[in-house]
Amino acid sequence: MAKVWEIRGLFGNEYAMEQAIEELKKHQGFEYAVLDRRNLSVRFPTRSVSTEAIVKRTFEIYHGFVESEAPLGEFDRRKKAEREKKVKRDEEKRRKRAH
Repeated sequence: MAKVWEIRGLFGNEYAMEQAIEELKKHQGFEYAVLDRRNLSVRFPTRSVSTEAIVKRTFEIYHGFVESEAPLGEFDRRKKAEREKKVKRDEEKRRKRAH
């Protein structure tokens, strides 16, 4: 079974993201979710080169960029692992300073 594919985009401002959403509404084959003020997640049931090209080009036109292109949830797992690694490093530094 193929995983749901996700492209996450980051925009410079809310207006640019709203314009990109309006453009994406004109196309079919994917759904989108607004993550916060400047981040957008576009999800595909199956990976499709043509649909990916439409989404990437829309991001580019409205001055956004692709932050992540991976199976759904992969970006969150990677960010969580990086955050845990940083916390562990900071904790080790704090322990060394205490001695």
